[in-house]
Amino acid sequence: MTKLTEQLISEMERNITNDSVTEYINRFYKPASPELGTLRLEAEAEKVPIILRETESFLRVLLSIAEPESILEIGCAVGYSAMFFTEVTGANVVTVEKDPIMAARAASNVKRLGYGDKIRILEGDGEEVADSLFEQGETPFDIIFIDAAKSHYKRFLDASLKLCRPGTVIISDNVLLKARTASDIYDPMGRHKTNIKKMREYMEYITSDPRLETTIISCGDGVSVSKIKKL
Repeated sequence: MTKLTEQLISEMERNITNDSVTEYINRFYKPASPELGTLRLEAEAEKVPIILRETESFLRVLLSIAEPESILEIGCAVGYSAMFFTEVTGANVVTVEKDPIMAARAASNVKRLGYGDKIRILEGDGEEVADSLFEQGETPFDIIFIDAAKSHYKRFLDASLKLCRPGTVIISDNVLLKARTASDIYDPMGRHKTNIKKMREYMEYITSDPRLETTIISCGDGVSVSKIKKL
């Protein structure tokens, strides 16, 4: 057994977030609606990156506490999370997707499942769309959800801050990068150096910025929750 293998085993023994624990937690998962449950299964089968089941369960409770009326999402994919947000809160959602094919697919799903009056899909880069919304005088959002290109989280957040107010909650998904953010031993071949470096910088940024109150939760692939204290 190599030293690296021994270290990995040791880490796993001390870490409560593992496949067995996740499987147990997900026994309690319930989709927000039968239609969204079907869409989830389709996305999972195609390996489309949507929010993980345990992350969805966490967000469902968090959103029920926050009771948002408006949500900005950066990273739409097939539209699953946008529809989930609307289903559980009744909020109006603006969601941004850079990939035109994925944006078209999301639009089709939103229309087919009947969420078209609540969800607006904007195609483009998250930072550029946020800047455009600000220039157009968009009202500040109650929730910002960031779940797009991981190495660009900081610029997405900086652009989104113009669309916030004191009390706005910013949620960032996948911040642990399958534990790679926490330790280089989870990237033994060094294939994810750039994403790891950028995400670590982002973690330092949101936990040290005096405008934000931030916590990092080892739920799913890691979720950070920041509340705007001042701007």
